Amino acid sequence: MAKVVLSAEMQRFTGGAREVEVEAEDFPALLAELCRRFPDLGEDTVRKQSLGIDGMLIHTPMLETFGQDSQLVFVTRIAGG
Repeated sequence: MAKVVLSAEMQRFTGGAREVEVEAEDFPALLAELCRRFPDLGEDTVRKQSLGIDGMLIHTPMLETFGQDSQLVFVTRIAGG
């Protein structure tokens, strides 16, 4: 199973869970699994995050795939102005 590290922003909606393991191999399946486990999280909150897949940061991960032994790290996007 892939290991998922949740951002501090996401943890507000997960009852404080910092890490979870999922049986997903692409971003849409990951999104569905996280929303199923944590109904308060919501797709919008997840989509506002960047995703690190095995150390590579992806800003728009919708088409990304990953392995069952991957480490996935959600990172809150920072906007500048």
